[in-house]
Amino acid sequence: MSSKHTSQPSDETPATPSSKGGRFKTLLLAAGLLVGEAVVLLGGYHYVAGPKTVSAETDEQVLNAPEQRITELPLINERLTNNRMGAVYVYPVEIYVQVIESDSAWWNELTAQYQNEIRAEISALWRSADQLVLDDPKLEVMTRRVQSLLRTRFEGEANPEVPRISKVVIVPSTGFRVRS
Repeated sequence: MSSKHTSQPSDETPATPSSKGGRFKTLLLAAGLLVGEAVVLLGGYHYVAGPKTVSAETDEQVLNAPEQRITELPLINERLTNNRMGAVYVYPVEIYVQVIESDSAWWNELTAQYQNEIRAEISALWRSADQLVLDDPKLEVMTRRVQSLLRTRFEGEANPEVPRISKVVIVPSTGFRVRS
């Protein structure tokens, strides 16, 4: 018999681990540890810091502050017409302006001084409005137009940073057709 020995590969020899798989697992483990550490640190910070304190005024304090109280002043109480559809419609119109109470003297002086000009401008707005705008139950478009007109005229721009005119209120009413 010969003493030659043939070597055959066996299943028992260990294979070399791939270096990419080992590195990926290491990086994944390190990233997981970093995320876990960040969560623990942020949670600890929020636990130690506690909730932020908030100071709020009660509604009574806001209402009793004289510079914050709003007063509603009448502007127009008339019948305005619109004939855009070919027929004349008459609308009983009440318009009020809300201003801060400290600005009420300013507003009363302006409306006394320019009363007829204001009536003419609002009447022109009403006559030029479409029927659909005037049929809106809340008159939102007309309210915005009148508010923009008054702010532009008396405050210098349509949307100032700190408006003196808080709000314009138009009491909605249905128009009635007048035979012409």
